[in-house]
Amino acid sequence: MDRLAREELAASFPTADRDPPVFDADRRTVTLPVELKAAYSAYMDAEWFRLQLPGSSGAVGSAILKWSVAELVLGANPAVHLYSAGPAFASVVWHNGTRRDKAQHMVDRRWGSTMVLTEPDAGSDVGAGRTKAVLQDDGSWHIDGVKRFITSAEHDLTDNIVHLVLTARPVGVAGVGGPGTKGLSLYLVPKHHFDIDTGELTGSATAPS
Repeated sequence: MDRLAREELAASFPTADRDPPVFDADRRTVTLPVELKAAYSAYMDAEWFRLQLPGSSGAVGSAILKWSVAELVLGANPAVHLYSAGPAFASVVWHNGTRRDKAQHMVDRRWGSTMVLTEPDAGSDVGAGRTKAVLQDDGSWHIDGVKRFITSAEHDLTDNIVHLVLTARPVGVAGVGGPGTKGLSLYLVPKHHFDIDTGELTGSATAPS
């Protein structure tokens, strides 16, 4: 890991200033520099991301080893560390989700992931979040609200990006919702919908506005 950090990961760090990501407003896509993509691939191919997984999902090592490796990656190229957070967020889905196979798809397919938390009027007061979640007839949820400052929210490193909406308040459902942080729930919003059983992308995409 020390060699990987000093060579493949650190090599692309200076290019971020000279060759930044490019945002296409019409297509709502972000293209990352080639050098960063190469560093990301080198890290993921080495499978150090498995240090962040729950044991039953193919994890190796210990917490001490995990954070030691993270220190090397962050020192060499912080962007690689942030973009490779998918497996770590898969652990959140594994421990809290109702369908653990979703987390396994995130790991096996190396999808990206984000934390969707901050709102314009609730930056430091999570319990003041206004985002609402309304249950639909098919069992899915309609999320209505404004989120911002979402790290790694869009990129072209992975086939899918799974957004974990950490602060949305369910409405119209008995026994859940209500004021403050205790009324908030966690929702999984993928960039592209996928087959729950196989993990295959269905071709349709979420369209936040």
